Amino acid sequence: MTLILALLLQLAPATAAEFSEAEHVRLSGDLEQLTSRQLWAGAEKKYLELLEMEKDAGRSILTFEDLLFGAYAARALGHMLEVRDRLGRAILLEGPEEQLKEARDWLSSIRSTYGQVRLLAHNARNVDFAPELLPMDPDQRTSVELAADAIRKYGSFVGLLPRGDYSFAGHSFRVEPGVAVTIETSPRLKKTHGEVVRSAPDPMVDPGPTPVSP
Repeated sequence: MTLILALLLQLAPATAAEFSEAEHVRLSGDLEQLTSRQLWAGAEKKYLELLEMEKDAGRSILTFEDLLFGAYAARALGHMLEVRDRLGRAILLEGPEEQLKEARDWLSSIRSTYGQVRLLAHNARNVDFAPELLPMDPDQRTSVELAADAIRKYGSFVGLLPRGDYSFAGHSFRVEPGVAVTIETSPRLKKTHGEVVRSAPDPMVDPGPTPVSP
């Protein structure tokens, strides 16, 4: 009996590892299928499940394809910060050369088009937010609409916005690539200066040259 129990304990980790790999394959397949059908909310959900699996594994398990499909889903939903981060991971992995070039070019375009913002109003009711001009590009427009929806619901937004002029909580500001903008308002701050407005270089937006294949 003791010998049988010892053998089972030795086999348990291998069985768990095999199950995790099988689950990874299943989720990756679901993500690819949902991406091909342009069911973006479902694709994003599968990607987040893969992220949770990676967290549980305690190591990087996402493939180039997982990250690229995740970037497609995030773009469709307006989450350009997630697009940038997922592409940043993808280009460090092995993948088909044509798709690697697509990912590098896409990441370079994001870095040259978007700036990072942190907009926070402690009184979330009736906070105004608007671009001076709504972008014509559909991806840029979706990212602005996502920010507007988040501010309308929660009074805050942290993410990427396309280059341009905006207003938030009565304050005008400009978004530029490579610069992080923070605007924070609260009743307590209004007793002094009204808002905290900060602009600083953002190394995550412009971290330097994109790696290229030898």
